[in-house]
Amino acid sequence: MHILEEFWYGNINPVERPFQRQRGFDKAFRMLTKNEEKLLETLNEQEKELFDKFKACYDEMIQITECQTFIKGFKLGARFVIACFENDSDIYDDD
Repeated sequence: MHILEEFWYGNINPVERPFQRQRGFDKAFRMLTKNEEKLLETLNEQEKELFDKFKACYDEMIQITECQTFIKGFKLGARFVIACFENDSDIYDDD
């Protein structure tokens, strides 16, 4: 099947990446979780609600940023491919 067909049928997900556990990431994630739990213990219900809204906004910003980064990377990759085919005639010149 052609790559565009694979993409169309959902067999290729450009943002899906296999998760590889890394010591640095694991450590940072544990600290984040631990600190969030400690923070939530100190907040009242109204503050917890506000914190949840804050996290939702932050997650949305991260998603937008990742999407923009993906698009920029994809375009850069496409430019590399285009550059490979520009001035093809110089490949065959004996200069």
